[in-house]
Amino acid sequence: MAPQGGERYDSWLRTFWGPELERIEAAAATTQPGSPSLFAELDSDLWALLLTQQYDAFPAIKALLPDVPDPELQAVWNGTSGAPLAAQSLAFYEKLRSLQARHAHVALADSRVLDFGCGWGRLTRFFARDVAPGNLFGCDPVQGILDLCAANRVPAVLERCEYVPQSLPFDERFDIAYAFSVFTHLSESSHRASLRALHASLKPDGLLVLTIRPPDYLRLCELLHPARAALGPDLELALEQPLYLFAPHEGQPLGSEAPDGEITYGETVITPAYIREHWTELFELLAIELLIGDPHQVVVALRRRD
Repeated sequence: MAPQGGERYDSWLRTFWGPELERIEAAAATTQPGSPSLFAELDSDLWALLLTQQYDAFPAIKALLPDVPDPELQAVWNGTSGAPLAAQSLAFYEKLRSLQARHAHVALADSRVLDFGCGWGRLTRFFARDVAPGNLFGCDPVQGILDLCAANRVPAVLERCEYVPQSLPFDERFDIAYAFSVFTHLSESSHRASLRALHASLKPDGLLVLTIRPPDYLRLCELLHPARAALGPDLELALEQPLYLFAPHEGQPLGSEAPDGEITYGETVITPAYIREHWTELFELLAIELLIGDPHQVVVALRRRD
């Protein structure tokens, strides 16, 4: 049986990648924390496994890489933990790198990169090996989770943003920004504010990569059942229209209260027709792509318009 979320991976690492990791272990012992360039050439799946910290065989590597929160917090924040969560994260990481390689005008190694809605840095840490020190940034509306991100030594510039942002808390402008499972939860007014803030934060021709829900999420999510019923019997025909379907949660996440008491956090489905009708004033739509490693997320790639 394959190891599950809480098991250790020492025997796997020693058996299959021992000599390679021993070389990195020796170098890591004399390398400053927050400088994971030693891992740039590793297979991405091995990189993801190392980021779980679920091993003891290579202590210098563990000390060089960011810590992870308790599995319980990972599960509360992201639905799962450990290696299964790393596999989901890896799928988006690889998708974003592919989109960046196809559509960006600046190499990833030379890019300034923003994780919008970074949480505890579960995705941010993946890009630490790709981006020059000082060029990786993250923001989130929940100060407590940012504090945990910093305490776990995620090598990024971290700042709190507003839940309905008028602007982002950085003077820098970015070559690429991404937002994983953020626009899947925002009200229509909050998502518009977020898009405008991200547009202003990107360099000319900068890339924005984000995720939305697939149509089947209307069936899977109980909160969205009334919205699905309201679309009538021909669901496929209805979903060809420009629709923004939002069902609020009972309250905002702690630390992310919105102005005037409006609940701007919930469950959201956005149709491609809505994106083409409402987003293309600010962004050129480059691609809508499948994420087989996390099928409840659909990846949308956009380029900033001036």
